[in-house]
Amino acid sequence: MEGYLDFRNRPREFVDARIEEAKAEAKLAEEMLKRELYQNAANKAFMALKALLSALVVLRLDLLTRDAKRGEWYLKFGYAAPTTGLIRIAKDLEALGVAGVEPVVKTALMLHRFAYNGFDPNFVDYSDLEEVASDVRQVLEYVEKTLRQLETSKGG
Repeated sequence: MEGYLDFRNRPREFVDARIEEAKAEAKLAEEMLKRELYQNAANKAFMALKALLSALVVLRLDLLTRDAKRGEWYLKFGYAAPTTGLIRIAKDLEALGVAGVEPVVKTALMLHRFAYNGFDPNFVDYSDLEEVASDVRQVLEYVEKTLRQLETSKGG
């Protein structure tokens, strides 16, 4: 299928595509934040982190699939970093030495809820725009720092 990246047969291409996606989403989040489009910025920051996590999962797939049950989940779904599995992924990556990923995933999930629900107190924990902007910046800083580390580790 054209346009489909096979993480099993072409893992490097898959990872590179997710990294480029993370960069693009982060850049859009920064632009939305500058324009004070907070719900859009929150969504783009979330998407940047989600793309980054997908890349990190595929880069560590050999380690993440050592346990048969968990490994099956990663091969079927986890490689795509589905929203409903992000906490599991964060805990597993943290156990493999990816520092700080669990708290940033939890922040990104709060931003995800905000992106869809705004300030509705029944669905989100935010009470003002500065809280949202601060969390968007926190997620973006983590994404950018991790992307730099990945670039350094591959010699680029």
